[in-house]
Amino acid sequence: MVHRFRLLAVALYITTVVAVKNPKRGLAFAEADNINDIKKANTSASVVSWQYDWAQTPPDYLAKSGIQYIPMQWGVNGIETFAAKVRAQKAKIILGFNEPDFDSQSNIDPVRAAALWKQYINPLADSGVRLGAPAVTNAPSGRPWLANFLAACNGCKIDFIPIHWYGQGIGNFYDYLWQVHYQFPNYPIWVTEYASTSTNDAEVLDFLTSTARYMDTLDWIGGYAWFAFFVSAF
Repeated sequence: MVHRFRLLAVALYITTVVAVKNPKRGLAFAEADNINDIKKANTSASVVSWQYDWAQTPPDYLAKSGIQYIPMQWGVNGIETFAAKVRAQKAKIILGFNEPDFDSQSNIDPVRAAALWKQYINPLADSGVRLGAPAVTNAPSGRPWLANFLAACNGCKIDFIPIHWYGQGIGNFYDYLWQVHYQFPNYPIWVTEYASTSTNDAEVLDFLTSTARYMDTLDWIGGYAWFAFFVSAF
């Protein structure tokens, strides 16, 4: 989902001293017009350990950022060559279809998505690549789509489930995390897009700092990426 929410807690990603990388903490980055932002994340004080930009291959400024790049198969276009691109860049993790439950995003029927997965994505597991399932929205269509996909993709290799969440209220976010975990208990969860939609800066700051620290305590949360990373305005 393409929205622009302000990042108010850069300190969560860049500290004032040499930092230990946080294996969960990632960046959702799509600002090709302002690459100085990603350069600020690529410092000895950064705790970020992975990044993605919804594409199959990284642009030069991400490839040379020093942060692990995770390719994504966004929709159906180009899926025939995705595995070759993943192997060529020696990627260790991939992300599946982006919000296939949404008409305005990749918009793929779950049964068709499962067939495409079996043919083009699942073979990457034989190369030791970790496979992240299609990332659904937190709209009412999201979890039913994912359940239908997993049922149709019997025998598929799925290493973790990425999810997206936009809304207001720390409690609402936590409730959704646990709902997904209870429904799909056999899979680690990655929150690859999330943000508070509040227009109150203090609320957004509290939401970001509180939720990041909370997810660090949950062993079934494998990764998270605030949407998105903008620091140039500070």
